[in-house]
Amino acid sequence: MSTLTVAAPSAEGTPLNRPGQRGRTTLTDRVVTKVAAQAVSEVERTGGVAPQLMGITLGRQSGSGSARVSARIDGHLTMIQLRLTLAYPAPVRTLTQQVRRHVIERVTSLTGLEVRHVDIEVARLLRGR
Repeated sequence: MSTLTVAAPSAEGTPLNRPGQRGRTTLTDRVVTKVAAQAVSEVERTGGVAPQLMGITLGRQSGSGSARVSARIDGHLTMIQLRLTLAYPAPVRTLTQQVRRHVIERVTSLTGLEVRHVDIEVARLLRGR
C-alpha cells in the first residue's frame, strides 16, 4: 500500500510549530480510489461494471453501481485505472476524454496529488442509459 503524508495546517490564532513538529495527514491508495470512483459517477452517460472472478463476469452488465477503480500513489504522483460502461450511442473517444479530465481535476483538487496517468477500459456499451 502506498501513502502520502501531508503537513496539517494550524488552527486560526495558534502560532505555527516548526515543520518537523506539525501534524501529518496520510492518504492511502484506497482514498484516491474512492475519490476517483466518485468522480467517474459525476460524469453523465457512464456506469459501473459487474464484478468479475478470474476474468469471468458475475451477473449482468447493467451499468448500475460504480466503476471499478484502482489507484496507486508513488510520492506525490498517482496512477489510476478505470473500468466502466458507457451509454450507447455515445462518442466513446469524447466521453472517455471527459471522464479522464474530470477524474484528474477532482483527484488533484481534493488530494493535492498530481495524476500522472489514467487508463480507461470500456467494458461495455449499454443501450438506453
